This record gives sequence, structure tokens and C-alpha cells, in this order.
Amino acid sequence: MLVKVISSCSIKAFRYRVHALEQDLWKATDPVSRANLALQLADAATTLARLEMQEAQKQQQDVL
Repeated sequence: MLVKVISSCSIKAFRYRVHALEQDLWKATDPVSRANLALQLADAATTLARLEMQEAQKQQQDVL
């Protein structure tokens, strides 16, 4: 069985993390748990946005 490993700092990893946290937040009922998940989601989404922007800038530079 072949197991693919993704770098924990990659865009793909952060996309998965944001998606998983979003699903967990949607299902959570405890207010403290929801608050904690919301903070984690905000942090992961911010990092993902930065990585996506860096990737977009790299692609733009490659075109020029």
C-alpha cells in the first residue's frame, strides 16, 4: 500500500485542515469547544490565505 505524505506546511495541508475544522465546528455543540475550534479555524484560514497569496504572486511573476 502506497501512502502519500503531504508537507504539514503546504497549501494542500492547510486546505484539508480548514475543511476539517469547519466540519468539526459545524458539528460541535459545546460553546467552549466551538470557541476553541473557531480560533483554530481562524488561524488556519489566515495561514492558508497567506500561502494562497504567495502562490498567486509566484505564478504572476512566472508569467511576466
